[in-house]
Amino acid sequence: MQAVDTLLKRACEKFADATAITSPTDSMSYSELLSRAQEVADDLRARGVGSGDVVGILGRRGASAVVAVLGVWMSGAIVMLVDDALPDVRRETMLAAGPARATVDCSDGHRIALRPAAPEKDGTAAAAPDKLNRIDRLDNEDYAYIAFTSGSTGKPKAIVGSHTGLSAFLEWQSGEFGIGPHDRFAHLTNLSFDVWFRDALTPLISGATLCVPDERHLDADGVLEFLRSNGITGFHLVPSLAKVWLSGSAPTEPISTVRHSFFAGEPLDGALVGAWQDLFPDCQVVNLYGPTETTLAQHFYRVPRNPAAGIQPVGRNLPHARSHVLDENRKVCPDGTAGEIHIAADHPSHGYLVDGRMVSPFVEVEIGAERVVAYPTGDLGRRGPDGGLEILGRADDQIKIAGVRIELQEVRSAIQSHPSVRDVFVCAQEDRFTKVIIAVVEGDATAERELRDYVGGRLMSVMLPSAFLFLPELPKLPNGKVDRKALSEVARVHVEERARRAEAERAAAAPEAGRPARPVAERLERIWLDVAGGGAGSLTDREANFFDVGGTSLTIVVLHSELQREFGVRFPLVRLFEHASFNAQRRFLTSVTQEPHDRAPSASAATGRATRSRVLSTRRARRR
Repeated sequence: MQAVDTLLKRACEKFADATAITSPTDSMSYSELLSRAQEVADDLRARGVGSGDVVGILGRRGASAVVAVLGVWMSGAIVMLVDDALPDVRRETMLAAGPARATVDCSDGHRIALRPAAPEKDGTAAAAPDKLNRIDRLDNEDYAYIAFTSGSTGKPKAIVGSHTGLSAFLEWQSGEFGIGPHDRFAHLTNLSFDVWFRDALTPLISGATLCVPDERHLDADGVLEFLRSNGITGFHLVPSLAKVWLSGSAPTEPISTVRHSFFAGEPLDGALVGAWQDLFPDCQVVNLYGPTETTLAQHFYRVPRNPAAGIQPVGRNLPHARSHVLDENRKVCPDGTAGEIHIAADHPSHGYLVDGRMVSPFVEVEIGAERVVAYPTGDLGRRGPDGGLEILGRADDQIKIAGVRIELQEVRSAIQSHPSVRDVFVCAQEDRFTKVIIAVVEGDATAERELRDYVGGRLMSVMLPSAFLFLPELPKLPNGKVDRKALSEVARVHVEERARRAEAERAAAAPEAGRPARPVAERLERIWLDVAGGGAGSLTDREANFFDVGGTSLTIVVLHSELQREFGVRFPLVRLFEHASFNAQRRFLTSVTQEPHDRAPSASAATGRATRSRVLSTRRARRR
């Protein structure tokens, strides 16, 4: 077994004086990273935390979280990443799933807190933290981390990741793409997702510098300046985020420092790659694919210059993994025939942790004369003429939004548990930059505000419906089941009508000479409804939070870009988190638009965007 902390410690010793992590306010060498991590490990051991214990790491992406992860592993414990932006109920559900023996709060100087043992099933008092039974520990040296995906039962699923599998992936990615001390990687992934490990750790085991942006999220224009000014050579991201970056209003020259863009989590379209290669002309675009259960990615595809139109393939397997396209009888499909993708990895996860027991998600399948253990991904795919794998969609109700795997049943369960809801249908529809979730509810429409608050306290923002549509009764089929086709059509029509209404509003609001500008509140409401949805032609609750009306961590970046363009001002994205409600943003925009030195004509922004579009088109024409 190769422990991940062994790889990191080796890098810290080899590149001791080099810069490991940098941000606009701080810089940390590799030797300092190791020293700080050792302090965390010593503190955990002094409190009786070690081998077999789960430790929750609370915080946001950055140097402090990296120190905590390495420190937990050096103590012998198991890492559980918990983003402190998650709702309280979901955070506690995650910590209880381990169960976490302790937490490390990265926002408070790595403050360690022990957690009480889970109560006995008979209701007797829980044991004191220092009296925990071995039954509360996970005694396997290969257990590295617990990651979560959305669960079809209404609760997130806890997946126990492998030291051996994670180490194998990190070493493969570093070696395959020649990542080394000459590289500077942007650190863009939030905690609570297993992809954080490749985002943060592939650069660090390679002696590269991990560059942390100064805001929790970066806007479409600001991120390009961040990449340029920091000499970034590589990063990981999802296609929907790339679309937002390319939608920025400011024209920009190509950024030549970027060597690698690793895409994953969503279908990657050839048109997006073409625009991306114009902006990053020396960049190799890599499409990664693989579910959490098989330990990060198990497929990769180097997208060529001038990519084919449509969705790009995911290519061939990584070493030590094999994928099979199987029919409904789990027999191998001929090349070109669609079936479900099954991945057999030498070092997959250890399975799901359910009530203290390990539950295997793997199945045994017959491949020729051999029987192999594989993970049924639920993804439909087929082999292309070159033997590479093409993804065709899902075979179930699972979707991905901004790279986050979501079981629609979990969203449905959260909504269904509210007392005002008699029944609910949940589906996903394509919107401007990504999919959105639409909930069609049989229930009391006057309880929408309460329902939004209730669901928002239980689900991540990316899982919240963009709109709640209320019907007196959900249509049923003759057999009594909900008419999914009819309800999907209701959702589709809503999204299309919302897009048409937004386009008409944008046209009506376009500046004309001699016409006074509309009031701030009116312009802000139009943009909110356009970006976040909300399901209504007007915003009835002016104290509503952006995330309460369907906004997500992705669409707030779009909101930021739209507001800057509409009002001709520049301000950091974090201001929208500080002023999250409609009225708070209205007051904020009113104040900043009264500052003459901050103002810039909206027409200039529009002209800049058009200029950039022409520049990119010209480059594409020259390249062809």
